Amino acid sequence: MDVPDPLTPVERLLALAGLYTQHHDRIDVLLAGRARPDTDAYVACARHLEREAHAGVKPVRQQRLPAIEPVTSALVRLRQIAYLTGGATRYLATAQQTLPTQDAEHTHPDRHRGFGPYVRLARELTELAPLAIVEAALHIAARLPGHARGTTPVAGIDAAQRNALLEVARGHVTVSEQGQRVYGHTITVDNELMRHLEAQQLVHRTIGSAPPAFPGGPVRDRACLTAIGVSTLSTVLNTPLYSGLSAARPAAAVFPTAAPATRAHR
Repeated sequence: MDVPDPLTPVERLLALAGLYTQHHDRIDVLLAGRARPDTDAYVACARHLEREAHAGVKPVRQQRLPAIEPVTSALVRLRQIAYLTGGATRYLATAQQTLPTQDAEHTHPDRHRGFGPYVRLARELTELAPLAIVEAALHIAARLPGHARGTTPVAGIDAAQRNALLEVARGHVTVSEQGQRVYGHTITVDNELMRHLEAQQLVHRTIGSAPPAFPGGPVRDRACLTAIGVSTLSTVLNTPLYSGLSAARPAAAVFPTAAPATRAHR
């Protein structure tokens, strides 16, 4: 049986950013009244994120990067995220104690007293985690040798595709329930580009996992990086890319179409 190769330091950070986005989505869907509380799962997830945030710093430090800006600040931010996640875990544990002991999983919690405010405080503490982790990965990758960034051979990717993958990694991209509209944040990611990234198995959608865009609206699909997407993005984070292609006309068939047998997320 093949043993999965360990993720590189940059791949691990990009995967961690995705875990924070998924955690936030679960909380946001709950606060939007679209899910019933599973407080055990929220607390367990926050504890896992805290451990992973601390663990993500160690392999970066083992690379013996120069103690210069912006690398030092990136490492400080990663440690701060871990500490803030510890605080979020405590708020979620407190929220758990405010729920009625009987039929808790069948009761919508009060979003304005008790449970709700504690959950919102937990959410606020890690609000910027995906963005901060990706930005830290960008600075760290600039100082790492290629083998410590990613191991997926990449050919033909353009700047529009790389930027779209970055937006997905930052937790900025959702898709309407019917798949008719893509919601970005700092850049436009159109439907054709999204379909291309999905066809190349760089991005997948988690159906109905993202909160509504407005109160009472439909839940949306979250765009997430696949294992190949994480490795591909880590390889090209700081690579000068051709930007002449339009985002609406992405290059075709330039990515691997199946995950390598020895690659897997942990």
